[in-house]
Amino acid sequence: MNLKENTHINKTYKSLERNMTDFIELGEADYTSNDVQKCMSLLEDFLDEIAKTDSRETGIQSVKKTVLAINHLNESCEYELVETEQREKIVDIIIFAGHLKGYNHISEDITEEWREW
Repeated sequence: MNLKENTHINKTYKSLERNMTDFIELGEADYTSNDVQKCMSLLEDFLDEIAKTDSRETGIQSVKKTVLAINHLNESCEYELVETEQREKIVDIIIFAGHLKGYNHISEDITEEWREW
């Protein structure tokens, strides 16, 4: 299962990247395009990793690992990389991927336990 090819995930991913980059171009960001690429890579790695899992337990461990890594990245960006709109898109990608794997209901926020953004 290639989750990156899912229409909803792909559209949300591209929108997230564009949104983060727009803030840099407007001169309103205390983060760089390199920080945006790190965030996008974390999400790509998550999608690859969760696609290979075969149980809710291992899938949730993938979620935890990704959320903690984004927490750390956001902290290094003075908590400005992930604002409300970005948070909603990141959470949507993670929840939707878990839902496609059958690990959670579409309305279950499987990131909340570890999320600081």
